[in-house]
Amino acid sequence: MSFFGTGRARIDAELEAGNRRSRVHFAKDINDVRTVAASGERPAQRRRRMPWTLLLIAAAVLLFMGFAGNLGGQQDVALEADCDNPAIGVESSRNSSGAPLRYRLTGPDDVDYLVTLDGEPVRGDGGSAVVYEQSPAGPVLRLQQCLSPTLVLATPARPGPHELVMLRLEPSGETTELTRITLTVTD
Repeated sequence: MSFFGTGRARIDAELEAGNRRSRVHFAKDINDVRTVAASGERPAQRRRRMPWTLLLIAAAVLLFMGFAGNLGGQQDVALEADCDNPAIGVESSRNSSGAPLRYRLTGPDDVDYLVTLDGEPVRGDGGSAVVYEQSPAGPVLRLQQCLSPTLVLATPARPGPHELVMLRLEPSGETTELTRITLTVTD
């Protein structure tokens, strides 16, 4: 109300807008939907993060399935356990260069075995099921229940025949050839 009694109050637009904003903010804080609706302000749109979350979950599942398919989807190389006669079994005697070469060993389980590819000692990847010990001749392993798990190594890049040899490491450090298998590598 004015001083002279005109009956009309002086309105400060900035003060009124500030009070309205404070009232609406407080109403939003305490979730007073009636006051927010009466203010004429549209309620804030909640951002939906669901599509991105679902996309990330789907990508993680696909990635896991890809790894599980590569690791667990391969069948073991067919080789019967034979505790008397050492042998090497390969998935295929013909491989393309750089492709995984899968093989298994069988023989007595109280012997240290060394595997060579073209005369070089190799260490096939069998995961945590295989424990290699380093020796002067190269990495050696012992078989569990006369049979190794499927071991994997890269096929040589050079095309042609290659020799995969299974050797027995004697306590004296000498090696004795037990068996060999010829692999053919193609381009």
